[in-house]
Amino acid sequence: MTPLVKKITLTIAAALMLIPLAARAQSIDPATDRSAIDRLMHEYFEAYSRGDMAAVAQIISTPFVTAGPRGFTSFATKDEALDWYKKYRDAAVNQGYAKTEWIDFGVKLLGPAHAIAGGTYARYKADGSELNRSGGTYLLSKIDGAWKIGVNLGYPVKDAFRLE
Repeated sequence: MTPLVKKITLTIAAALMLIPLAARAQSIDPATDRSAIDRLMHEYFEAYSRGDMAAVAQIISTPFVTAGPRGFTSFATKDEALDWYKKYRDAAVNQGYAKTEWIDFGVKLLGPAHAIAGGTYARYKADGSELNRSGGTYLLSKIDGAWKIGVNLGYPVKDAFRLE
């Protein structure tokens, strides 16, 4: 097990322990849940691409955790998380960023109330040229009947893995 995979596994395990038992919802149909997560993750990238932080706020839950090259960062409130998103997006826009799209995407349900989603995505400039590619893994929970992102892990594209 590579250090990155070990770190991702430990992050997911830690995040699952933070989710209150009362927030765990029962799923009726796994195919419906996978489809809902697929839509949500595409909406997430569309909202982020537009800079629509109000829409991003509806997709994430708190506490919210991000992980990148500098390690883990936890945000207790949506305002704190959105400040991070704005800062990160503004830096990308300064490099010519216009939108993000999934190249390879998958979802793995972890019982009725948790899921891992992710794969490879590309960031594009306004002229359509590719800015860069990354791997991304997201931990989601079904809270009050709606899927929400609780953990956002970004890493080099060479380390991206495929989900079912």
